[in-house]
Amino acid sequence: MDIEARPGAGRRLSAAELAFEASADEGLVQELIAAGLIHPDDDGRHEPADVARLRLAHALASGGISVDDLAHQIRTGSFPFAEVPRLGLEPQPTGRTFAEFAGSFGAQAELLPEVYAAFGLGVPPPETAMHATEEAAVSAFIHVWSMVDDRPELFTRAARIAGEGVRHLVVGSLDLFDEFGGSPPQRMGRGLSVEEAVEPSLLQGGMMNLVLAWLRERHMEHEVFERIVSFTERSLAEAGRKPPRPDDPPAIAFVDLTGYTERTVQAGDELAAQDAAALQTLAQAAGANHGGRVIKLLGDGVMLRFGSAVDAVAGVRGLMAAIIDADLPPPHAGIAAGRFVVRDGDVFGHTVNLASRIAAHSQAGELLVTADAVERLRAAGIATEDAGEVGLKGIGDHVRLARVLT
Repeated sequence: MDIEARPGAGRRLSAAELAFEASADEGLVQELIAAGLIHPDDDGRHEPADVARLRLAHALASGGISVDDLAHQIRTGSFPFAEVPRLGLEPQPTGRTFAEFAGSFGAQAELLPEVYAAFGLGVPPPETAMHATEEAAVSAFIHVWSMVDDRPELFTRAARIAGEGVRHLVVGSLDLFDEFGGSPPQRMGRGLSVEEAVEPSLLQGGMMNLVLAWLRERHMEHEVFERIVSFTERSLAEAGRKPPRPDDPPAIAFVDLTGYTERTVQAGDELAAQDAAALQTLAQAAGANHGGRVIKLLGDGVMLRFGSAVDAVAGVRGLMAAIIDADLPPPHAGIAAGRFVVRDGDVFGHTVNLASRIAAHSQAGELLVTADAVERLRAAGIATEDAGEVGLKGIGDHVRLARVLT
């Protein structure tokens, strides 16, 4: 469809153009006009801001909420419908449909359905109107990863990493907004004016864009520099210009809270969620203090990765002490050092499984490690005692363990 007057001052849309840009039915446009929820000018044309309003009305209609229901919510002051475009939900159109956009990729067009799905998004129908940000982002994504490799699995894995990460950020932030009464309807329900009610939401989008850009730069710099340093050290060692690092493999640690399930049953899910959030904060601090990082949260526990068994023990001992100080359920932990596979930000392999099983075997307040780490720990001034040889589910041979002494 030809959209007259590209994005800019003074752009006005016919009902048909409005429906196209919002990927909605023109009949819904007429319903909104009849209900007095959008207002065309004397020539029957609409402001671009009505695109966001129509997209929301279409989403509501898809969920069984009629225009009459929406009008009721607006009349009762429960929802600031007119302010929706100010929330940053007004995408700029390109005038192309998804089918036309996909056609520009040639043979790579067949990647798009899986890429969209991996991003966590529905695949747009062929007639869907495309928007500038979406076209630019998808085009750049396909272009950059094409230079790395052309296998389809690469694109879907890269899209899944990005999609899951951003969705977690967005959903978690909005959930926190709702939990503390930050959404416009909640603030209006407390008697605030519409302007006061929408202000945090108006600022949130820009704030999140700034934080996301800053964090991406900082984390990217850290990861790139770390990998360059590691590569340079190996290259210099291979060239005989620098002695290789001592045989001190990286380590995986699991720290779990004792009696978490019983505590959840007795005290409720809200307290369990608070415990999990507190554990995450403490684990991130303990990891950072000893060159480690949190790999994933496990509800009642956390998995961390460290550069060595010595660092892992130091970090986990600090974390276990912090957990006790925070009045959380008593912790227990297990550590194993050795090779493991790092893939898409996660870790896999025997060492990971072993550390998990050791943690499950440990008792409240106990930190267990594999016996092969004892000499390295002793050299670092960390005392241990023999914890015996045990059989661990899924590991095979019995494993000799040592208990770290406080």
